[in-house]
Amino acid sequence: MLKKINYKLILLECLALIFIINGIKRFYVAYHGNKVDALMDKDFEKFQSLTDVHPGQFFRYEAYWTFSSVIFGILLVGLINWKYKLGTINSLGVLLLTSGISATGFYMSGIINRYLNYFCAIFSEKYGMAFLIGGLIILLVGILILGKTIKMNKSTVHNNV
Repeated sequence: MLKKINYKLILLECLALIFIINGIKRFYVAYHGNKVDALMDKDFEKFQSLTDVHPGQFFRYEAYWTFSSVIFGILLVGLINWKYKLGTINSLGVLLLTSGISATGFYMSGIINRYLNYFCAIFSEKYGMAFLIGGLIILLVGILILGKTIKMNKSTVHNNV
């Protein structure tokens, strides 16, 4: 059973999920860019004029969005592993590792994204456009890493047959 565990694939898939989930989270912020701008400027009257949602609910919806993207990512990796018949132990490893990372609040922390925020601020002063550009960059990196794991899955399956 331990011979079926591919630690390199598990770590690469988790890394890809971290990038994909952060990219999707940035799309949420980009979509609600005017509201985020109002909250960051502490202009609650402008925020209330843009929506009837309380700021606490707004951030709760962001957490739901992140949780949904975690579930989607885990299912995606599980389907990829199932397609290449790598066994459920690798998918369980990704599930446990990604769930553990998600439980720590890693996806919500601003420390992780600080340098990308500085880079994306070059393109726009508004949060919407900056987070859209940052989300595209992060999502592309995550998809490239996931593509690399798919190639590794193919080579692993062909080597075992």
